[in-house]
Amino acid sequence: MDAITFRYLISLAISEKLDMLLMDVVTAYLYGELDANIDMKVPEGLKLAESNTKSRNMYSIKLRRSLYGLKQSGQMWYNRLSEYLIKEGYINDPICPCVFIKKSNSGFAIIIKIAEYLKCEFEMKDLGKTKYWLGL
Repeated sequence: MDAITFRYLISLAISEKLDMLLMDVVTAYLYGELDANIDMKVPEGLKLAESNTKSRNMYSIKLRRSLYGLKQSGQMWYNRLSEYLIKEGYINDPICPCVFIKKSNSGFAIIIKIAEYLKCEFEMKDLGKTKYWLGL
């Protein structure tokens, strides 16, 4: 999330008298499924079949999920999260596409209101109310 989006959320929270909660998705990038074929060298420590006489460099493994360090990992995580939120009825804010809003008769919710829903799908740490943010 960029600084402009975060400032937008802070101003929205203040004007609407909302609490801001901070949560962290554990190993977020590992939830993203790749949209392209990516092969990598067999990592050290991963055993090959004992009957193989070929050099370790002759083998590769195909990735099924994104990993930290891949250029597209952030986008794959965003795609996975947005697909999940849209299924729940959230829509992307047209100005800040990483902000998801859901309106109801009682008001509106920004991602924070569905913490339990997110915890059903992703392993998350609840870091409580946001009291400060480094750099702001």
